[in-house]
Amino acid sequence: MSSIEYDVYYSTGGVSNIGGGSDVWVRHWIEEIAPKLNKPFKLLIDRDMLQSDEDIDIQVIYRNHPDFYRLLDGAEKIHILHGYYEPTKVILDNADKIETNIMHCSLYKSLRAHEDLGLSWLKHFSAEDSWEREMLDIAKKTIWIGLDKTIYHHNYDIIDIPNFYEFKQDGIAVESNRVGFCSRMETRKAPHFLNDIDSYFFTNVEHFAWWRENLNYDFDKSKLFQFQYKNLQKFLQRDDWGISHSAHIYEPFGYSIFQAIDYGKLPILSEDWLPNIVYPYRASTKEKFEKVYEEICDVSVATRQALLQHLKSHLSEYDNKKDWANKYLEIYNS
Repeated sequence: MSSIEYDVYYSTGGVSNIGGGSDVWVRHWIEEIAPKLNKPFKLLIDRDMLQSDEDIDIQVIYRNHPDFYRLLDGAEKIHILHGYYEPTKVILDNADKIETNIMHCSLYKSLRAHEDLGLSWLKHFSAEDSWEREMLDIAKKTIWIGLDKTIYHHNYDIIDIPNFYEFKQDGIAVESNRVGFCSRMETRKAPHFLNDIDSYFFTNVEHFAWWRENLNYDFDKSKLFQFQYKNLQKFLQRDDWGISHSAHIYEPFGYSIFQAIDYGKLPILSEDWLPNIVYPYRASTKEKFEKVYEEICDVSVATRQALLQHLKSHLSEYDNKKDWANKYLEIYNS
């Protein structure tokens, strides 16, 4: 092992297999922050390398690499880019080295989403909300990527660095009243709002089946497309859907919402997402969503376009990649 001091940046994904917003965040870190770090570092991904993994500009050490755990043992500091949402050996064995932890969602709220939506089952990735608080105690610095405040802001010194999104497409509103859903089908995303509504799902096929089998939603008016990140732009560019189901409760940032607006899809937003923005089409229940959808169906293309521009004008404050990167570099390079 080298005698040169180095830090480890640890993640569970975000290299070439993109499945959600946290993976996108890690890709941004790789592209915008990693090249400007002053101190030697190792990027460790806590999963086995897959045949589908592609090479990137920096070396990546996967869990099935023989030096994975030795590199963790030799690190001076460990920075968690995206960690598991439950206790793991890597974090527990190195608690004294955890310098920073990126908090990508509020587990406290997410794990109660089914109760707030009146559902009997919760569809969620494996997680423990007690671990969320424990990580706040372990990490010397916690960074929150969201647009709002968490329940922990009063008791912990949390650093707020919201995600960024660059509006580049300048998409034009279309006349279609078909609704698009472009997200993971976890409960807080409220995919069941689209039952009995003409819609497209761009998501995981197995998750779609889960909702049918466990909650008896038939989605007979929906067409399913298997999610693949490489096909995301192609799906967003389709002109046969014009409304976005963006009414995801407890959304920390919402890449998919920004994307929908960028590509000209008029969103139905949840009532808790940036509520300071005056916007007429919001819903946080299935009944309200159906009512709002019927209202949008009668909205002209010109009005839709004006509403999209209205939203962009407010969301453009998060369109600053350089500022986002510099805030992280100030922390990592200090």
